[in-house]
Amino acid sequence: MINEMKQRVIKLAADMPKGAELNWTTDLKDNQFGWVTLNDVEDLPLFAEKILPEGRLVTISACNAKAEDAKSFHEVCYHFVMKGLAVTVTVLPTGVEPTVPSITQWHKSADWTEREMAESYGITVTNHPNPRPLFLHETVQSEAMERLVPLSTMTNSASTNSLWEKIMGEKGEES
Repeated sequence: MINEMKQRVIKLAADMPKGAELNWTTDLKDNQFGWVTLNDVEDLPLFAEKILPEGRLVTISACNAKAEDAKSFHEVCYHFVMKGLAVTVTVLPTGVEPTVPSITQWHKSADWTEREMAESYGITVTNHPNPRPLFLHETVQSEAMERLVPLSTMTNSASTNSLWEKIMGEKGEES
């Protein structure tokens, strides 16, 4: 069964209009993992559609792009399982604002993870059927999860109003 799924992934990667890189790894127990990097993020919906019916989306993760890639701050990884074969598809968001197309049309499990990615990392998800924020109130700035607050600032402000005053001051509001 795994070899059948590997052949499907090989064909899927070869059929991408703008091309794709495909690598295979194994763990200590000889489990195999496919790693597909799409050359163009616009091929993602086609891949998401064609991986069906055997493939299902497990989750989506956004992470820092490789240091040598100056085109994008983030890369987005789509983690699929095809009858026991794990396949990760990686794309680089494009555009002035990082943008990826939604795959919720084919994989309903993408709904919440695409919305979370949009609000946590500021990655625009085009053609999403329900793009409203998932967790954060609309008054909270986008990319909130990426803002670093030094531990010393948090601990020094733990018993005072100084942290609250600093946050409100940055927003231009009176405390």
